[in-house]
Amino acid sequence: MTDDTGWISMRGLAAVAGGAAAALLASRLLPPLVAQATGSARAAAGTDAFEALIHDHRIILSLLDRMEHSPNSAVLHRTQLFLRLKRRLSAHAMAEEDVIYPLLHDRAHEKSDALHLYGEHAEMKILIHALERTPKDDPGWSGIARDLRILIEGHVHQEEEVEFPKLRHLLDRKEIVRMSGEVQREKALIL
Repeated sequence: MTDDTGWISMRGLAAVAGGAAAALLASRLLPPLVAQATGSARAAAGTDAFEALIHDHRIILSLLDRMEHSPNSAVLHRTQLFLRLKRRLSAHAMAEEDVIYPLLHDRAHEKSDALHLYGEHAEMKILIHALERTPKDDPGWSGIARDLRILIEGHVHQEEEVEFPKLRHLLDRKEIVRMSGEVQREKALIL
């Protein structure tokens, strides 16, 4: 790896650079591929993506409830809850926007419902941005968290009571297995 002067040779430098590039590529490509295979395997075993998304809904609403009811002085706690919410909501939204809503639009022929759900995700992102920008000790912070929770509660109701059952009815087992893998892949893209 080194030449006679003690410096790394060009060949050694190329090997190190190649190894680093391969590691970087693997760290970005492998998690989504493994997640997709895992999601498909879970679906084949009887657990589908709808159940995983509903589980996300419960976690997201729990985080929002805790955020809303946290004291203004709990700056570090609010920050931790917010970061957990943002990560979970980002992964969840990406999966819905890239997998579920296109199926709703194309397979269920529910263009207006899909567009409405995309629009609600945009409203959520605006409120997330407001939470991020508002100081965590600001008395208005919990009100923004409440507004986000109310928006998400309505959104969750629409998905769980109307849209998910509609897609479950339309898709066959093979499509649900494929969709479950795709949902897990999308969620894994948010690191």
